[in-house]
Amino acid sequence: MSETNALRVSRLLRETAGFLLPLTQTETDVEVTRIEFDLDLRASAGVLGSPAGLAGAVVLVTETVDGPGRLNTIRARYSGAAALVVSPGTHAHLGEGADTSAPPILLERSTGVTWSEVLVHLRQLNEGASSALAWPDVDDLSALAAVIAEMTGASITIEDPASRVLAHSNLGDEIDDIRRETILSGAIPDWRIAELEESGFLDVVRRSTDVVERPAAGTTPARSVIALRSEGELLGTIWAAYPDAVDPASLREVLRDAARAAVPVMLRTLRRSPFEKRIRREALGSILGGSPDLGPAATLLALPFSGHYATLAFAEVAPDREPVLRFHLRAAFADAVLAHVGADSHLAVLVHMSESLTAAAIRDHVVSALQRSLSQTEPLHFGVGTAVERLDHVHRSWTEAVYVVDALLTRRPTRDASSSEGSASAPASAAASASGSDQGLVRGATAEDVAAELVGLEAADALRSVGPRITEPARLLADHDAKHQGQLLETLRVYFATVGNSAEASRRLHVHTNSLRHRLNRIEEITGLSTAERAGRLWLEFAVLVFDREQL
Repeated sequence: MSETNALRVSRLLRETAGFLLPLTQTETDVEVTRIEFDLDLRASAGVLGSPAGLAGAVVLVTETVDGPGRLNTIRARYSGAAALVVSPGTHAHLGEGADTSAPPILLERSTGVTWSEVLVHLRQLNEGASSALAWPDVDDLSALAAVIAEMTGASITIEDPASRVLAHSNLGDEIDDIRRETILSGAIPDWRIAELEESGFLDVVRRSTDVVERPAAGTTPARSVIALRSEGELLGTIWAAYPDAVDPASLREVLRDAARAAVPVMLRTLRRSPFEKRIRREALGSILGGSPDLGPAATLLALPFSGHYATLAFAEVAPDREPVLRFHLRAAFADAVLAHVGADSHLAVLVHMSESLTAAAIRDHVVSALQRSLSQTEPLHFGVGTAVERLDHVHRSWTEAVYVVDALLTRRPTRDASSSEGSASAPASAAASASGSDQGLVRGATAEDVAAELVGLEAADALRSVGPRITEPARLLADHDAKHQGQLLETLRVYFATVGNSAEASRRLHVHTNSLRHRLNRIEEITGLSTAERAGRLWLEFAVLVFDREQL
C-alpha cells in the first residue's frame, strides 16, 4: 500500500508520455501542488519573481519561444516552478552546453493537443492523485479490477460511460449469463441496457455519488455499482457482482475507496488514448513527409535514427475491417506504427525491422499473414516501399509505397474471370502481386510488380502540371456518360488497354465490333479527337491517364 498518492514530477512525466516531450531532466522529484497558465500567474500580484511562490507549480507557458534568449528569460522568470510546459518547437533553442539538470523541468507540448486539453488533463491528473486514498499501486484498470475482486470476493467489471468493458476480473467458476455475454462482447448487451434504462437504474447510477445497489433476481446475482467522476464529469463505472457470502456493507466501503483510487487510472486510460492517437499520427506524418526536424517524432515513437525501415500504404479500408487489420499487422511486425496520413488518407504502416528485408519479402509476409487472418469478403490492396537504413530516408520509401498501391488499383484484369489461368490454384503471393484480378484476395505489390503502371502514374502526375486542359476530353466523356448512362469513357479505356485491337476490345466490353465502331465515332463527335490520328489519340490517352489518376 502506498503511503501517499500525491502527484510528483516523476509520475507526471510517466503519465504524460506521448503528448508532452521532456526536454530537460532533474534528479529532484518534487511534489506537484497546482497547474497554472502563465497569463494567470502574471495577472496575480506578487507571485512572479518569488521562487517560493511557484514551488510545486507546473506552468503552461503559452508565449512563443523564438530563440535561446527568450527561453532563458522564461526559465529565469519561473525558476521556482516544478516544471514548465512550453510551446512546440522550443527544443530547437536549447543550445549546446545548456544546464539540463537545473529545475524547472522543460516539457514541450505536442502540436497534436491543445493548451486547453493539456490544462484539463494535468488538473484532473493532479486531482485524481490528491483525492485518492492509500491503495495498492496499480498502473492499469485490469490490475485495479483484480485488486478489488481479491479484496471483496466479488466479480468486477470496469466500464466507460458508454457501457463498454475496459477491464474485468472474475472470482470463482460461476459467471452468470449477463456477465458472460458482457465480457465476451466487450459491452453490456443492448437488451440489458434497454432494461436498465427503462427501470431508471442507469440514470440513478449516473447521477449518484455513492454506491447503488441492485438486488439479486433469480439466477442473476446482486450487483453494486459506483460511478467514477472527475470535476463533475462521468468517467465510467465499477460494477461488482457478488454471491450471498459477500458482505454488502464491506463491499460498499471498498468500492468507495476504489472509486477514488480509480480516477487517475481511468483518466490515463480515457484521456491519453485520443491524445496518443493524434500525436502518433502527427509524428508518423512528419517522418513520412520528410520533415527536417525528426527529433520529437522519433522520441515520441521511440524510433532510432539508424535502423532497418520499410513502409506499407493500404488503400481505403472498410471501418469494420480496420481494427482487425491493425491487430494482425502488429502481430506480423511487433514494432509497426500505424496511422492515417496524407490527403488521400492512406493507412500508413512504418515497419522497424531487426534485419533488412526486401520489399518482396515484406509483401509475401504480409499477404500470408493477412490471408490467414482476415475474412476474404472484399479485396485489400497495399503497396510496399523499398527498405531504407535511416529514419530521414523513410519518406522515400513512403512515396514509393503510395505510388505502388495506386498503381495496383489501376491494374485491370487481362483475362475473363472464368479463365482457368490465374485461378485459386496459383501461389498466393503470385496471385496477390501479379494480376490482382482474383476476387477476395489480399493484394500486395512492390515497385517491380507494377513497374509499367508506376511509370504511368508518375507521367500522369507530371502532366497534371499542364493544367485542366489536359483532361478536358475525358471530362467531356464522363459528363456525357453521367447524363446518358453511357460507357464511352470505359470504352476508351478498354480500347487503349487492348492497344487498339477492336476484336479484343469488343469481347471485353461484350459488344459487337460495329457497336464499338459506333462508340468510337461518338467519342470523336464529342471530343473532336480521333483515335485514328496520332496527335488526337495521344491526347485522348493522356486525358484518360490523368483523369483516372485524379480519381484515385
